[in-house]
Amino acid sequence: MRNQLPAALAALAAALAVALVAAASVAVASEQVVRDDRAETKQLKRHPRLDILRATAGHRDGLLMHTVTMRRAVEPDRGKERPLIGLNVRGGRRSELEYLVFGGAVFKLRSNRDPKVVADAELTSRGRRWVYVFDPDDVGLTRYGWVAITAKGRTGDVAPADRYRQHRA
Repeated sequence: MRNQLPAALAALAAALAVALVAAASVAVASEQVVRDDRAETKQLKRHPRLDILRATAGHRDGLLMHTVTMRRAVEPDRGKERPLIGLNVRGGRRSELEYLVFGGAVFKLRSNRDPKVVADAELTSRGRRWVYVFDPDDVGLTRYGWVAITAKGRTGDVAPADRYRQHRA
């Protein structure tokens, strides 16, 4: 019996290791990464905190997580420099946005009316990154298109540049 216990523990440890590797590979596979050109306009050369270098969509504990990496360190107190995450549920790659994730909320865009808050979002920043986390069930997302956007005055950036990237919630 004593000799069987270490063998059983070794088998259990091996099974757990395989399960962790499989879970990690699924998590990595479900993350989408979009790289954007560096300082692609004169305005972005002058305003590096608005220049998107990388945007990702992924999952964390059943929630959606969108990360936007800027060319320069972010300053969280500068609210006008925060990126938006645009969401599209219906239509093609060039159809209008239906939701915006900004600050601590997800907004439903309505034609000829003010946007309506439909869900909470968490926004954090560190270094050159902004991270949005929100529950897709609060918005009714299953499959959607997304885009990261920065805009301040005449300066702005969009990633991906060809509009939406498709993602599963």
